[in-house]
Amino acid sequence: MSRSHQYIMLVTSLPHLGKMFTRKEVPISEFRLKQRLSMLQPEHLRLLRELVEVTAWAGVARYNRDSEVLRRAREVIVDLKDYPDLQHLVGARMETRTVIAALRRRREDQDTAGDIENWGFGRWCGRIAKHWSDPGLGLGNFMPWVAEAHRLMQSGEHIAMERLSLTQIFRQLDHYGMLHEFDFEAVAIYVLRWVIVERWSRYSEDAARERLQLLVTAALGGPSELDGMAADEPPPGQGLFADVSPALQGTIS
Repeated sequence: MSRSHQYIMLVTSLPHLGKMFTRKEVPISEFRLKQRLSMLQPEHLRLLRELVEVTAWAGVARYNRDSEVLRRAREVIVDLKDYPDLQHLVGARMETRTVIAALRRRREDQDTAGDIENWGFGRWCGRIAKHWSDPGLGLGNFMPWVAEAHRLMQSGEHIAMERLSLTQIFRQLDHYGMLHEFDFEAVAIYVLRWVIVERWSRYSEDAARERLQLLVTAALGGPSELDGMAADEPPPGQGLFADVSPALQGTIS
């Protein structure tokens, strides 16, 4: 069977995930998804593993320094050279992490962006540093949700903050997902969307509070904040941006 026909079979075997926040249960189990992913070519399995590693909390938590996270993200972007839309997704995810990290640092009364080149990623670093005192970090025309994220983080509204952040990620995935149907990119985007839907399906306020606390103490923080975290992989559901279930993690490792 040709690869194109194989991928058509793979994509058509994946059930529709639906809109964000509308399902209490995922329409395909981890076990079934693992079976489907075995249809991927070995090189695509490798790239999917890298993609999930750099966007999933369990993967990023292995690194002790911000510089290591940024270096790994850039390496994955290079490895995805044949898949520009996935490159853009990784970049967008890292930029979102940078925005949340900036809000966290400001909540901790950091007066300036400091060495943002060492903890930030992407095109908005200079603007964030210049507009540090602005609730929206000067990104109001580009990311209207940032000012609301600032308000929610300041007020400790954990569920709303989780929902807002996941919504932005889901929109990024939906945007690029519309450009692909029966190819590797379509499968990769489906997996990243599945991770979010699966996590929301087991959502609880306590878990959200824990995830937000992990974010504000560790996500793109300094070495002193991340030291020792790589040794203990957080349980499923922790990490505000990208979480991979144990079964799926085993599939692509």
